[in-house]
Amino acid sequence: PRWVKRLIAGKQFDQARAYMDHVIDQAVTILKNRKVSALFTTPKLLEAMAERMDLIKAGIKGVFCGGTTMDQQYTRFLVEEICENQIGFVPTYGNTLMGLARHRPFGPENDYSITYHAPQPRAVLRVVDPNKTESLVDYDAWGRVELTTLTKEFFMPRFLERDEAIRRSPWENCPWDGVAEVRPFGAMEKKIVEGVY
Repeated sequence: PRWVKRLIAGKQFDQARAYMDHVIDQAVTILKNRKVSALFTTPKLLEAMAERMDLIKAGIKGVFCGGTTMDQQYTRFLVEEICENQIGFVPTYGNTLMGLARHRPFGPENDYSITYHAPQPRAVLRVVDPNKTESLVDYDAWGRVELTTLTKEFFMPRFLERDEAIRRSPWENCPWDGVAEVRPFGAMEKKIVEGVY
């Protein structure tokens, strides 16, 4: 695991905080000395950065945010309080095997629920029953995320991700299933340690 996750798991919270402060110090220094208009960051680092500086006054126009769990309440907090509804907020979900998934529009109209759709045909996401992975769960039910990747160079069928999500029905702009409320697999049954990225 990443060093900061080991610190958190070992209850070395001051060390984890010192690490995060170090990362934020670096980001703040760059933002104060360079013209930056877009950030790629995690939710926790975005929140910590906003505690140290006014992101709007710093010239940030957009934030691509992902890498750790963003439930509906936290997403709303990031959009309304951290970005103050003035900085574009783009949730991200993806990895090297899949690439970045596209998200549906979200906001007050759907209670800030984020649904992602894989970049087909290169990648296919399914939400499967964790105890019977050949079976899909019903729409709007929780299950484990499964990824199939197919490119000219590479084929990886039915790889079980370390995530669980709600299966969502197709969307007019992506007429295939989506995944929503993505979080670490088993998050409701056991304590999961998430780092800052």
